Amino acid sequence: MIRSRRRRALLVPATLLVIVGAVLLSTAMRLTPHVRDIVVTALNDRFDSKVALESLQVVAFPRPEVVGSGLAVRHRGRTDVPPLVAIQSFSSSAGLLGLMGTPLHLRTVELEGLTIYLPPDRLHGSEPPGRKDAARPDSVTTDADHRSPIAIDRIVSRAAQLSIASKEAGKLPRVFDIHDLVLDGFAFDRAAAFKASLTNPTPRGRIETSGTFGPWHRDEPRRTPLGGHYDFKNADLDTIDGIGGLLSSTGTYRGVLERVEVEGETNTPNFVVDIAGQPVPLKTRFKAVVDGTNGNTWLEQVEARVLSSTILARGAVVRTEDVKGRKVELDVNVTDARIEDLLRLAVKSSRPPLTGAVTLKTRFVLPAGKQDVIRKLQLDGAFNLAQARFTDFNVQKRINTLSSRGRGDETDTAGESVVSNLRGRFVLRDAALRFHELTFAVPGAVVRLTGSYALDSEALDFSGDLLLDAALADTTSGIKAVAARIAQPLFRRSGGGSRLPIRVSGSRSKPVFGLDVKRALTPGD
Repeated sequence: MIRSRRRRALLVPATLLVIVGAVLLSTAMRLTPHVRDIVVTALNDRFDSKVALESLQVVAFPRPEVVGSGLAVRHRGRTDVPPLVAIQSFSSSAGLLGLMGTPLHLRTVELEGLTIYLPPDRLHGSEPPGRKDAARPDSVTTDADHRSPIAIDRIVSRAAQLSIASKEAGKLPRVFDIHDLVLDGFAFDRAAAFKASLTNPTPRGRIETSGTFGPWHRDEPRRTPLGGHYDFKNADLDTIDGIGGLLSSTGTYRGVLERVEVEGETNTPNFVVDIAGQPVPLKTRFKAVVDGTNGNTWLEQVEARVLSSTILARGAVVRTEDVKGRKVELDVNVTDARIEDLLRLAVKSSRPPLTGAVTLKTRFVLPAGKQDVIRKLQLDGAFNLAQARFTDFNVQKRINTLSSRGRGDETDTAGESVVSNLRGRFVLRDAALRFHELTFAVPGAVVRLTGSYALDSEALDFSGDLLLDAALADTTSGIKAVAARIAQPLFRRSGGGSRLPIRVSGSRSKPVFGLDVKRALTPGD
């Protein structure tokens, strides 16, 4: 009797469990086509696409969830390009009430094999690159006027790929690998908060970013708004030929997928140009517009700080046809700088050869390609040092001697003459720096030179004129003074004083100064 009662007592909950299980199973079976229809219809409408879905099933046990595989969203049904969105498989936790309600409510959706491909912008492909208004979310129509039929608390993707097709024929799409992507509060009619990690290939480093994404632009997906903050740490500049150091950068961005306004700063405490091998601290602040379709970047404002010197620049970093990489073109303006700071980037010696305040303007061009930075770098500009001193004792001693003799005072060589108005035009090509109209003055003399300086070998090759205030005989004494008086007609300078044709050769560390005898003896030279 007791056993019979126990069996009946157990039979009641068991029966209830079977009934509840049958009800849940029946509900899940009825919900499967319902959920599938909502998902397919919503994706078709919201993405202006045709949706293919291999499988979708509502599972009741052990907890309610939606699982599926083989989702492909083809924008406007196009089969000539990859799907707009493709997902290998997905699963989502859900409540039964959420699956039966409006909108369809899912809790956490986990995605495997997520890829997004943004085709060329059919409406705006002819817009000039870098337009500011194209990068502003408030200029974009998103068709987000209707309530979203689907609401998702969180979307998680551990490995995803975003490809943005180039508007330039024959160019491969821009590809971004996205790790640990998390979207919170996702719906078609509003922006969703996100966090993600990306691996930047060149310079190689990891980017952590967070912000908002959406709402999705139905007609032109690449014009979907986004904005947020990024943190780029320990990017290895050694992956770029010719330079080195570890770069970190932080900043903010806003715009649409195809054009983003970026504002930030970088810090490279050990920046080095390989040919010089002198690590220097480099900090920059910048504002830029990035075209996500091809990676082209328009630098509206760049302020770089090298030691105690400030460099201002603006320009573009653009893709080059038929050459891997990007071409950098900048207009550089230096008004608050020290020449010794800038020479640390180009001269091997730990002690720069020259000191003084410098102003400089130049066109900076860094072509694409695999060559070292210093060999492909091109400069074309002008500079001016109001006052400068040479750090090499022997060079400065010769400058002092030149100054005293130029004044006709051979005995006064103890003072330290400052080089004034050191200025000239320069062109850098193939690691050779060529100077035109290079002039400088010391009390009693002016030097005018034309020539070149090889950055790799540090070889000097200059020729020009030394203009002295004094007559040639007044620069020396004894038998030399007699010979100088005889030679004076060859070196007489219009208006008084002397003009000597000179050459400068040797190396930066051991310069050789001498009279250019050939030019001196050439009539009419």
